[in-house]
Amino acid sequence: VYKFNHEEHGVVVGEDCGQDIPSYLGLHYPSTDIPPQARALYLKNWLRIIPDANYAAVSVVPERHAHTGQPLDLSYSVLRSVSPRHVRYLQNMGVSASMSISIIKDGQLWGLVACHHYQRKYIPYEIRTACEFLAQVLS
Repeated sequence: VYKFNHEEHGVVVGEDCGQDIPSYLGLHYPSTDIPPQARALYLKNWLRIIPDANYAAVSVVPERHAHTGQPLDLSYSVLRSVSPRHVRYLQNMGVSASMSISIIKDGQLWGLVACHHYQRKYIPYEIRTACEFLAQVLS
């Protein structure tokens, strides 16, 4: 569990991991660790899922809405590309898949439940739905 303070810096306040997994409990991260555009997505989506951090990005066709000409808004897309910086971050940790569950308090991002897996991991719909429910209850 990753909690933000009033200056938006983060600290790992709880964890549950196996014996062979390094502990991050108590580690502090600067606010720049999660950029504003990523924080905005965490506020819009209960879950952010990366089933394979070694994925190859593909283009969305068409890039613009056929009727409005505006760029497509993928804010609520379940599977979307993430920043190359975040992918490198996961790879540096040795993580192949991740899921973040947003915890929102009074309309602000309080923190995240960050889940990591060392192999590619597809999260079935039923589990995603249960995790969204958990996010709502925690929030």
